[in-house]
Formats: sequence, C-alpha cells, structure tokens
Amino acid sequence: MWDVSIHAGGNEALTPRPLTKTKPFRKDPEKRREEKENEKLFAVAMTLALMLTAAAAFAGEAASTPINWSDFEAEAAKVEGQFATLGNIGLKMFVPAEFKDMKISQELQEKGTLVVFHSDREEKAEVKVQFAQGSAADFRASMESKGVTVREYTVNSIPCLGFATETEGVVTSSFVFGAGSQGILVFSFTLANQEPYTGLYRMMTASIQLAE
Repeated sequence: MWDVSIHAGGNEALTPRPLTKTKPFRKDPEKRREEKENEKLFAVAMTLALMLTAAAAFAGEAASTPINWSDFEAEAAKVEGQFATLGNIGLKMFVPAEFKDMKISQELQEKGTLVVFHSDREEKAEVKVQFAQGSAADFRASMESKGVTVREYTVNSIPCLGFATETEGVVTSSFVFGAGSQGILVFSFTLANQEPYTGLYRMMTASIQLAE
C-alpha cells in the first residue's frame, strides 16, 4: 500500500553538503551494494529516456498540461542558482542558491530518498526526490482513493502526474514520473503555498529535464 508520508518533510537526518561534492572511493563491502543500487537507478534513467519516444503522443492529450523550461528561462535568469544533476537518475533541475544539497543518512537512502535540497532561509521549505516501487497508475489510484486530485502533465515532454497534499497548513506539491517496470520517481516541494516558494517551485518543476 502506498504511504502518502513519502512526501512529508523533515531534516533531522540531513546535513548540508556542496552541490559539487562527490563520494570518496571506498573498498568496503558497502560499495558492492551501492553499485547494485546505482545499476538500478541507471536503469531508471534509461527507462525515462526511452519514455521520451512516446511523450509526444501523451502531450497531445486534452487532459495533459504541458510545463516547459523555455517558458521560465527568462525568469530564472533573475534568480541566483544553478542546475544540479540529481544523483544517478539521469535528470537535472535548476536549484536556487538558498537551497542546499543535503547529505542523506543511510536510513533515508534505504527508504528510497535520493536527493534533498533544504532552504537555508525557511525551515519548512524543502525539495525531495524519492524512488519507490510500483507503477504510476497504481500510485495514482492509491492517491485518488484517499480523495487526492491527481492531474496529468508533461514536463519538458516527459509525462508525469501532479498533485498536492496539505498537513497542518503546509502544502506539498508533488510530481510523479513513471519509470516503467523499475518504479517511480517522486519530486516533492514542501511549503508550496507560501511565496516566494510557490514561484520558485514552479520554476524548479519546469526545469526538470534529462541531464546532458
């Protein structure tokens, strides 16, 4: 069963790290497990790339709303920040300077957390990318059974689902990218109901694209 808490915030297991920091080479037994996880994530990235061949047809559907980086580039030029490659999943996203790339605990990694960016200005503002087993269709059915409205989008021609949840007055906007039989990638933007984050999150969402 899907757990909506996958989109919840929380930074108790996180510490800041530079965007350009890389993991040191290790020869301990953990490396073998990491290599297997990297292989799985690489497969996800390849699946996402293959999905682009069918994206044009999906984007033509009346129910799908297109979100394109070209519509936000001029606005992004006024914001201090840079594109960051998102782990090993083959995607990148524009990240404003106030959002710091956080070091993720082993426990969170095992739960599927891939990347976390946390605002150094607002405690509740957080962007998280997670991997989960299952299909986008099953995820959608689960969310809709809880009364959550789910809509179809294409972000730079990549099909995805979007929805919002609210906890104690804090809204989290989420986008779910299907990765075939591998699972799904969930992008969650917490504090989406408060400026300047409402606007920043729209920009960040629109910037999600395949890494070069």
